Amino acid sequence: MRKLHLKLYLAIVGTLVVFLVACAMVMHHLGPPRLAFGGIESATGLAAVMLDERKHDLESTREILVSLGYQANSDVAIYDAQGSMVLHVGRHAPRLTPGQIADSNWLITRDGPTFNRRLADGSHLVVHPRHRILAYGLHTGLLLTTIAALLALLTYPLTRGITARLGRLQTGVQQFGSGNLAARVKVEGRDEVASLAKSFNESAEHIEKLVRAHQMLLANCSHELRTPLARIRLGVERVAGTDSKTSAEITRSISELDALIGEMLLSSRLDASSGVQRAEQVDLLALAAEEAAYFDVEASGEPVTVNADAMLLRRLVRNLLENARVHAGGASGVRIESDAQHARIVIEDGGDGIPLIDRERIFEPFYRASTATRSSGAGLGLAIVRQIARAHEGGVSYEAIPTGGSRFTVTLPR
Repeated sequence: MRKLHLKLYLAIVGTLVVFLVACAMVMHHLGPPRLAFGGIESATGLAAVMLDERKHDLESTREILVSLGYQANSDVAIYDAQGSMVLHVGRHAPRLTPGQIADSNWLITRDGPTFNRRLADGSHLVVHPRHRILAYGLHTGLLLTTIAALLALLTYPLTRGITARLGRLQTGVQQFGSGNLAARVKVEGRDEVASLAKSFNESAEHIEKLVRAHQMLLANCSHELRTPLARIRLGVERVAGTDSKTSAEITRSISELDALIGEMLLSSRLDASSGVQRAEQVDLLALAAEEAAYFDVEASGEPVTVNADAMLLRRLVRNLLENARVHAGGASGVRIESDAQHARIVIEDGGDGIPLIDRERIFEPFYRASTATRSSGAGLGLAIVRQIARAHEGGVSYEAIPTGGSRFTVTLPR
């Protein structure tokens, strides 16, 4: 995609090119040689009057031609009416063809532009400037081109300066869109770009306040729910002996509600934080082996140490193993892999896999796959896995195993 500053720059340069072409056309049509060499025409006209008044005096004619050649810096000659040269002074005799001698005015000859003035007796006074008219035109064109080039060079920093602020504004918008709600841009100048930057900062501040308020509300609500939940649990324990089946059902519901509140609290805390708060050196293989032991799953791979929050990584592995237990009958294995830049936690199962229609959304909060049952959770387990991975500047992905089953891969920077 073409950059905005290049568009502006090319538009200005294109305008300069059009200006040069227009100037050249105007000079070509409205600037004939008589405008550029009016002095030659005036001197030639004066010499023609003097020659018309001469008494066929060859010596005075030569003096007039010498004077004209000196004043006009030209080679001068006189041709008779038949086109034969009578007299010339200067370095070279101006040459005209028989067809050209009949014309009176500026002519283009083999030697260049030449001025022909008809005298009263039918002869012709021919003047050929020693300096080049074409060179004059080239000098003029070179001057205009130099001016245009200087304008182009001076215009580029101007256009770049304007669009550089747009680039910084774009960077701020990208940071804000990636989750950095504190991202702001510097307001520079007093033009439309500055107004846009100011509007973005105001909008970003308003959105940040709304999101923070929403996160605080969710966290506080989740926390406050645990108080009546604890009282309900105590009440159930007191009447546990009256109806064991009902008591067991209520206890199970309370446990699910307690787990959901815990997940909501963790999700809210991860949303509110901008990264890992308590980082330490963690052995991924040892951590995965400890969590896998609770699910009777074997962990394999190589020892890899990463700088991370051990409690959050334990929750990440536990959620993936619990997801495999609920939806696929249990994980078939946990594997730790690594390369020079990344460490990977790979958890596979031998279940039916996830339908293609659900694969893009399984990491969204509260999303339930089309094949999920009502007792298969609230849809926060995998969302928390992605939040934890992103908090560690990593990510999580899903892929179907060709032989059947699912593979979840968590990638973390080393």
